[in-house]
Parts: sequence; C-alpha cells; structure tokens
Amino acid sequence: MKGVVCLALAMIGVAAGARAQDPSRAEPADGTIEQLVATALERSPELRAARASVTAATGQLTQAGLRPNPTLSASQMFMTGEQHLALFEVEWPLDLFRRPARVATAQRTIESTTLSVQDRERLLAAMVRQQAGRLLAARRSVDIMTEGLTAASRTRELLDARVTEGEIPKLDANIAGVEAGRIEADLAIAQADAEAAAIELKALVGLPANAPLVLRESLEDIVRAQASPAPSALPAQPALPALPALIAMRSDIREATARVAVADARVDQARRDGRWDMSLTGNYGREAYGFAQRGFDASGRLVPVQGNFHSIEIGANLILPLRNRNQGAIAAAEAERGGEQEVLAARQLTAQAEIDAATARDRYLDVEAGYTSALERAYVARVALRRARGEIR
Repeated sequence: MKGVVCLALAMIGVAAGARAQDPSRAEPADGTIEQLVATALERSPELRAARASVTAATGQLTQAGLRPNPTLSASQMFMTGEQHLALFEVEWPLDLFRRPARVATAQRTIESTTLSVQDRERLLAAMVRQQAGRLLAARRSVDIMTEGLTAASRTRELLDARVTEGEIPKLDANIAGVEAGRIEADLAIAQADAEAAAIELKALVGLPANAPLVLRESLEDIVRAQASPAPSALPAQPALPALPALIAMRSDIREATARVAVADARVDQARRDGRWDMSLTGNYGREAYGFAQRGFDASGRLVPVQGNFHSIEIGANLILPLRNRNQGAIAAAEAERGGEQEVLAARQLTAQAEIDAATARDRYLDVEAGYTSALERAYVARVALRRARGEIR
C-alpha cells in the first residue's frame, strides 16, 4: 500500500512538472488594458524578432569598423645544383577613404532598425487597445441582451398567464414568444462575437486561445479615462507640439527619415568605394648558391664556391579607378535614396491624415458617449488618435 502511495505521488509530481514546463500553458491575463499592452510588448514574437534585427545591425557595425587583413605569402624555389631561393612577402591594405563610410552606413542602419521596432511597438499597442475595446463592447452587448432576454421571458410568462385567464388573445403571447426567441438568437451571436474578440485579443497579447482573460475595466471606464477633461480641471502642463512637430515625432516618420539617412550613407559609401586605393608590400628573400668547384678566399685559403644572399624589397600597389568607378552601385544607391524620400513624403501625408481624422472622430463622438456602440467607437477613435500621435504607452 505504501509503495502505491509513493508511486501516485511521483506521478502527480511528474505531471505538475510537465505542466510547468509546457510553454503553451501561459499564465492567465488578469488586469487592465495597459497591463495587456505591456504584456504584448514583452511577449510578441514579431517584436522579439525585430529586436533581434537590432542586435544583428550592431554586429554589422562592429564588422564595418574592422580593417582588411594583411596577406602573408611564402615560397621556396629549388633549382639544379645547390641553388635555393626562399621568399617571404607581406601585403598590407591601407583601406583609404572607405572605413568611415562603412561605419556611417552601419550606424544609420542601427538607428533605422531601432526606430522600426518602436513603430511596431506603437502599432501593436494601438491594436491591443482597439481589440480590448471591441471585446468590452461585445461583452457589454451580451450583458444588455441577457437583460433584454430576461425581461422578454418574463413578459412572455405574464402574457401566457393572462391568456390562460382569458384576458388577452393568444396572438399577443405568441408575438412576445417570437420576440424572446429573436433576442435569444441575437444573444447567441453576440456571445460568439465576444468569444472571437477575446481569442483575437489573446493572440495579440501572446496568449494561447484557451488561456483565461479577465479585464477589470468596463467600457465606460476606459472611455472616461481616454476622454479629455474639462478645461477647468486640466492641470498645468505644456501644450502639445504643433502638427508638423507632432508628425516628426512619430516613430514611423522617424524611421522613414532614418532610412533616408541610410540611403545617403550608402551613396557616399558607393562613391568612396570607387576611389583609388593603395596597399603596401614588402618581401624578404634569401638566395643560396653553390658550385662543385673550389676557389681561394681573401686570405688565400682554398674553399668551396658558395654563398648566401639576402634581399629586402618595399613597395606599394596602387588601385587606379580608370574603368570601374563604381558607377552602377552609385546609380543604384541614388535611386534607392529617391525611393526612400518618396516613402517619407507618403508617410508624412498619411500621418497628417490619421491625426486629422482621429481628432475629428474624437470631437464628434464626445456627444454620443452614452450608448454602447458610441462608447466603442469613441474608445477606438481615441486609441487611433494616440497611435496617430505616435504614443506607445
């Protein structure tokens, strides 16, 4: 009996450990919308991949700062007789004009990649807020329809009782029954919509579809929090920047501006790569000669005819850009720069349109904040306004 109990406890421990190690069993989400936004920014696979690209760009900056390696060559020549030649040669590239351009391009790439991550964070935060608003609106609709179904069922019961007593015709009770059935069907559709909205929100946050999701806020609370307070209740704070400055502060605009800077750096790098360059060379040679004859040396002794000769050579190799001045790469880089400038102009127009449209919707929906659909639209409009302004948190 004792062995059976120990085995059961061991099986329970193994099962608990497996559940703890299962990555698909995420912790339930319980909190506010801003907490969901923070969770999404931390757990989103797309953001993690984008942040990895920043690390890759940092590695490219390190590589861009390195200079070319020198070249060492050695050779040994064996000739007939006792003649030998050993040669050692070193070539040292100077890498003139090129390293600053490579480093500048890599630095601009890091800035562009970092701003791209910030723009993805901005968009993800806005998507989480909008989807949370849709979920709260769907749940509010479910609550309202549930109350309506309860009232319709009570009305039908009362009419059935009055029909039984003969006070009203059967038709009135049947009409009430049809209305209750319609509300019940609408309630089923609303419940399905709420469940679908919850699943979509979990996917944005990075939770599995079966994870619990509890929001402690109501639709009225988030709209009231997003709404602008009365002028008399506003604390002393600096005014919002002007529209051009507000547009320039957005992460997508800053990313597009950084991409233009990257294109400029690549144009400069292509031009520098087409300039002349130089590498220094040096070699050391040792030649040994010997013959089968003998001769007299300076002191008059008879010695073999042989000798060792040493030589040192220093020179330079000059690369002349006579035929290839990197014309094609320069033209491609300039065309890429023109394309990035057009992308920047398009994003500026889009940002201005988003801010104007979101501000107009926010101003219009202030008068309709008492209805569920208007509450949802008001919240979505204010989230869109925050996204258009470039806010993340």
